[in-house]
Amino acid sequence: MSASEGIDSPAGSEGSVGGVSAAGTTTDRDPGERPVGYWLKLVDRLIDQDVDEVFLRTGLTRRHWQVLNMVRDGVSDVTTVDSVLSPFTTGGAARPGGHAPAVSAEISDLQARGWVTQGGAGWEVTVAGQHAYHDLLDAVSLSRERLAEGITREQYDRTIATLEQMARNLGWSPGT
Repeated sequence: MSASEGIDSPAGSEGSVGGVSAAGTTTDRDPGERPVGYWLKLVDRLIDQDVDEVFLRTGLTRRHWQVLNMVRDGVSDVTTVDSVLSPFTTGGAARPGGHAPAVSAEISDLQARGWVTQGGAGWEVTVAGQHAYHDLLDAVSLSRERLAEGITREQYDRTIATLEQMARNLGWSPGT
């Protein structure tokens, strides 16, 4: 595949329509094939919608889930939670001072629900928060199972490795 093939251009080579090039010759691609960017954006949007539906029923957001997970995993200060989650905010950038826009509000909401509390070493998940976490985990797991239905472990691993390589090709490196 050439550097530009399949990334941004519609099915077929540039200048082709319905599998026929501008010169009138057929291309190697199916007319319905879509570029990787199309599939990445579509799957990302559908994952967001599916997960959002899980949380909508509980009055939570995906951000609540991310923060609860991080605190449960031992990340106990808001600044660290902010910096880790900032790539997932709109625009992918933290506010001035390094704070993700919604993290403080989410921590406050989780605290009001009695799911996290400020301890001596920072934020901690309460017993009620552990119960809520497990209930949410069950719902999120069902969403993940739907996503992976009909996909073998090998196919999934290959897809992840391919996406990681694409990210590396575009300048990403672990830890950034």
